Amino acid sequence: MQNQKKMSLFDLTFMAIGGIIGAGIFSMVGTGIATTGRSVALALVVGMIFTMSQQIRYIFTSSMFQLSGGMYSQNALVLSPFMSGVSGIVTTISSVSFSVFGISMAQYLSDLFPVLAPYQVPVACLVLVLFFVLGSTGAEIFAKAINALGILKFIALALFIGFGLTKVQMGGFEGEPYFINGSVSFLTAVALMSFTCNGATNIINVQGIAENPKKNIPKAFFIASILVAGVYFLLGFVASSIAPYSEVAGQNLGFMAEMVLPGPLFIFFIVGGAMCSLSTALLGGVSSYPYMIMGIAEDGWLPGFFKKKLNVVVILAVLSILPVIGGFTLDNIVSMMLVPGMVIGALANVQAMNLPERYPEQWANSGLKCSPAFYRFLMVVSIITSLMTGFFSLTSLTLPLAIGTVVATALIFVWAWIRLKSGKVNIVTTQDMDPENL
Repeated sequence: MQNQKKMSLFDLTFMAIGGIIGAGIFSMVGTGIATTGRSVALALVVGMIFTMSQQIRYIFTSSMFQLSGGMYSQNALVLSPFMSGVSGIVTTISSVSFSVFGISMAQYLSDLFPVLAPYQVPVACLVLVLFFVLGSTGAEIFAKAINALGILKFIALALFIGFGLTKVQMGGFEGEPYFINGSVSFLTAVALMSFTCNGATNIINVQGIAENPKKNIPKAFFIASILVAGVYFLLGFVASSIAPYSEVAGQNLGFMAEMVLPGPLFIFFIVGGAMCSLSTALLGGVSSYPYMIMGIAEDGWLPGFFKKKLNVVVILAVLSILPVIGGFTLDNIVSMMLVPGMVIGALANVQAMNLPERYPEQWANSGLKCSPAFYRFLMVVSIITSLMTGFFSLTSLTLPLAIGTVVATALIFVWAWIRLKSGKVNIVTTQDMDPENL
């Protein structure tokens, strides 16, 4: 990677923002309103706080180590070898969620060009192929695309918020208070909205092509998360306050934008907001995931075929396209992956309590400073929020989905056990990368 241009703090921040603001916010706000009414704005902020707390260990370890396997390698630092393999396999399988971006973009393209409506499956597949090619072309092209699309996205969101605030009903609508379905539904909404708050940690997976990653990655994470939390609060407030509950509950953000924006600006919102958000999130994911999966394969949890970037990109593209062709709904896949992901995250944070003592030299030289006691307090908060998110996600699943989650999780553990017993596992990606190879 010696001749590859490094990603700056600006590039990393826009990548983190693009990773957060994507398909989720444009499709899930109406679900949040349906669950908790006008308090969806608060649910979005609390969801962001939950998500940041669940990801804080990754930020600490990224400020201490520069690892070849990204987030997977950070799990390997604190988990037992077996649980490291489980987390790596969950990460690999969850890459099928990229298909939601292709499906969503095909839907928005059909809104703009109705002639494409009968061809949403091939359009979604073509979109995914295009973005996998773009996302694998290198840091320079990738960073320019992220920055350009990010600017358009914020203009579109600012238009929605600005015009929407002029149509907000400050007194609300009769019979539609905050916490419309009670406190349990609010916490369920927080769990659902946390899906829209993930993505900032994509930047951890590109440590090898980042400038001063031990300092810039934590900075980019906090800057992006705080900025997006503010934007999300305003979006939730406007979306839930421009029309009665019965009109906006369950609708996507594009539907609400049509209520507040003039025709030409509505088209710009769809293109510059929805489609650019989807694009930046997809670019962030497909450009960072290969590095992490290569690290998982390097340790032996996946066959050697996955050690080459091109092979990984092709496999990820195929995994993303298969659900589109099969007609699966990605919401189901994401829900099934969320529960084991939260449990593994909580277990990892339990084992990470003694990180400062296990790695005293790296802790002392960390780019993110705090006392060991405060770090452990943050880990306790992270464990609590992870278990709460997992519990309320599980209770929202139907019985078939709950059974599917148990079966899929069991198979993941079986695969990890088989690979470990085969003698093919040798965890090496928890070592700092050689600077000469970056």
